[in-house]
Amino acid sequence: MRGAGDSQAKPNILTSRWVIDNNSPRSALEFAYTRQILPTLNVGVEYKPASERYSPVANWRFLEADGWQPAMAIGTSSAWPSSKVSGNAHSLTIANSLGYDMSAYIAASYAPDNDSWYMPFGLNYYINDSWSSRIMYDGDNYHPIVTYKTENLRTSFILLDSKSPTVSVSFSF
Repeated sequence: MRGAGDSQAKPNILTSRWVIDNNSPRSALEFAYTRQILPTLNVGVEYKPASERYSPVANWRFLEADGWQPAMAIGTSSAWPSSKVSGNAHSLTIANSLGYDMSAYIAASYAPDNDSWYMPFGLNYYINDSWSSRIMYDGDNYHPIVTYKTENLRTSFILLDSKSPTVSVSFSF
């Protein structure tokens, strides 16, 4: 959820994330599949081959952004990119456009595996129709992201914890 008007053109998304220089407890390789069931509801699964672990993914945007009213969503997924949480986190997220090609979000996330609350947030800047950038804070660390997208492909370069190079590729179909 990126605030006002971020929609998905095709219902299926397959994502792969590869941490190139992995100096953390994160899985070096992860996969995810999500399907848009309704315009406001996505469900799927994440898979970590190293631990052979599957995790459910669900996100329901129950309030659309409208002017200064933010979008609101609830969801569950792995707490990626956090290195402190090994299981799923459950989140309430608010997001909105700030104007000037910028949007922001903040969430309240609960991780039951370690009985902890986190307050992740981020700021997005849309450079043009193909390029965007984001600074994400997961509750512990910052993760700068640059993304290039085409109609069916989204490729992101991420510096996990501002130091570990990571590539994420998502294909929509």
